Amino acid sequence: MNKFRIPRMVMVTIIVAIAAFVAGYMARGVNVGTGDGTAVNATAEKEHDLDAHFDEEGNVTWTCSMHPQIRLPKPGKCPICFMDLIPLRHEEEGERTSIREITLTESARKLAGIATDEVRRLDVAVETRMVGKVDYDETRVRSITAWTGGRVDKMYVDYTGDRVKPGQPMVSIYSPELLTAQAELIQAVKALEDLRNSNLDLVKNSARRTEDAAREKLRLLGLTKGQIDRVVKNGKASDHITLYAPQGGVVIGKNVNEGQYVKTGTSIYSVADLSTLWVILEAYESDLPWVEPGRLVEFQTEAYPGKVFKGKVVYIDPLVNEKTRTVRVRLEVGNKDGSLKPGMLVRARQKKGGDRTGGESPLVIPASAPLITGKRAVVYVANPDKDGAYEGREIVLGPRAGNHYIVRSGLKEGERVVTKGNFKIDSAIQIVARPSMMNPSSGTEALQDELPSLFTSKLRLLDESFARLTETVKTGELDKTHLAFGSFNKELRLIDGSALEGTSALRWKEHAMLLGNDAILGAEATDVERLHGIFTEMQGHYADLKADFKLSDGERLTAPKPFREQLGLVYASYEPMAAALAVDDMEAAKKAAAETSAALLLINDSDLSGPAHNVWQEALTKMNDGLTAIREADDIVGVRTGFEPLSVGLAQAILKLGIETGGPLYEIFCPMAFDYAGATWLQRDQTVRNPYFGTAMSSCGEVNQQLKR
Repeated sequence: MNKFRIPRMVMVTIIVAIAAFVAGYMARGVNVGTGDGTAVNATAEKEHDLDAHFDEEGNVTWTCSMHPQIRLPKPGKCPICFMDLIPLRHEEEGERTSIREITLTESARKLAGIATDEVRRLDVAVETRMVGKVDYDETRVRSITAWTGGRVDKMYVDYTGDRVKPGQPMVSIYSPELLTAQAELIQAVKALEDLRNSNLDLVKNSARRTEDAAREKLRLLGLTKGQIDRVVKNGKASDHITLYAPQGGVVIGKNVNEGQYVKTGTSIYSVADLSTLWVILEAYESDLPWVEPGRLVEFQTEAYPGKVFKGKVVYIDPLVNEKTRTVRVRLEVGNKDGSLKPGMLVRARQKKGGDRTGGESPLVIPASAPLITGKRAVVYVANPDKDGAYEGREIVLGPRAGNHYIVRSGLKEGERVVTKGNFKIDSAIQIVARPSMMNPSSGTEALQDELPSLFTSKLRLLDESFARLTETVKTGELDKTHLAFGSFNKELRLIDGSALEGTSALRWKEHAMLLGNDAILGAEATDVERLHGIFTEMQGHYADLKADFKLSDGERLTAPKPFREQLGLVYASYEPMAAALAVDDMEAAKKAAAETSAALLLINDSDLSGPAHNVWQEALTKMNDGLTAIREADDIVGVRTGFEPLSVGLAQAILKLGIETGGPLYEIFCPMAFDYAGATWLQRDQTVRNPYFGTAMSSCGEVNQQLKR
């Protein structure tokens, strides 16, 4: 043995240092200087102007390949590990498709040995192998016990392994207690017989109850009804009791011998019915997704080479053996011919194909593609439109199937994922302080872009959905939380970020990816502990979203449900008014306005208080002003003039107090209304029907915000 063996931790440190050095090379695509730390080669100097990251004053930013948090304005040594600093590679933000994207030069790709493979649909077949042994079916094992204390005088079955039939005599026990109990029954029967002709019903009933009690006592001592009847018929007490086999099978335990005294409850025999047996298998954790209750599993034994037995999975142990990292799986197996014997070793295998979704084969990627740490899995996807660009993406994996992983979310068919060199790409992306497998929280950047109002309104609705999810998770009721996670995920997918630009678009893509994965995992949490673990991580991701997009934690106003229902009736009368103005029908519009006014009078706002009451009074004033103008209008222009404050007030009430009505509601904006002053109105869909221009310009307008989901 080598006495100078390098400690494992030292070796790991050396390997990590080498990988980080290579990653630093890749991140800038040039060679690092090896002098005093202040100089780099000529190629690097030439590329600084193109590849280095400049601060606001135009100076190059230098970093450490081992410690990317180091940011210095001049080259030199890392203050932590004293490695040479390298220039931080710069890329234009507008050219990136993800904040996790990095572009490597051709030489860097060759050094890392990058290889990719296609994401495709494949009917993966998994063969799960397990070992175990045959065991008794515990539900078919019976014990024969002494029902009363006494001496074992005769054992009709005197060795283990003997086969017995149901009702077969097993043992005869001498019992003084049994003798006394039989005598009591005989005396009770005789007393009742002597009172047959008596007119004293009270005495006769007492004697009958005494007989019943004596019979019950003998039954509790183990005598069958037939034995008790024979005692009464013969009028003679027996000092022995015979115990019978409760079922057929094999004697697997003989615990006493003839002549031995036993106490009440002493186990004398154990009998097992071997017509059905259990097979206890050990399955590795990684194979558990493929083992399901009710599935048939094939197995073989050493005793019968080539003969295949089949058993059905009836139980999977909820606990993992921490030493072997396996889980016990129980099969139920028929054994009518007696071929299987308890204790036999077995080798089992189960074949299963990949689960299909909607009739399609599942999406799969090579097992070497994902970088897995804890609950997360990160892959690097090659950008087909940019040579050497790779986008980091967090995905949700299904079970492993041989040399593949099934992909549940995060990838599309035809994309190419990195299968070799992915860890080096991850190291390189850490250097430029962007989210990676090892450091998922890196690279947060403040947003400077003004967000579209429709996007902002959908974020507000998403915030309400997350608040409902939070309250549901607190209940710990899995069924309800699964539905709440699904509802949140649906709300998230309805948000269209295509109108975002620059950093805002990149950050939204990142947040949507993380929160979508959280929602998928949360909707399938199998226990409360797992549920809270997922939601805790999701809360962190959502907090990052709120910080990036400046979602406030302002007070949420609430209105009673009856109020929201009454407001829904107001909108129901408002909708025909908007439709009438869109087709230039003044009379229909004024009629609908009268109905809207009547609906407003029916609203009971007595339950509103504080800020909610103030919001309603402000909105009500605007709506009443608009309705007054409509009533006094002599032409359609005047009606449209009053329609504008009515729409503003109604939108304000719906937005802040809520409304009970089916489906979403949108606020549409026409910038040309009222000599380009602009005006809004409400619709159930996003197809513009302009009430301010009517048939003249019916499609003028755009969705301003979503008021209700």
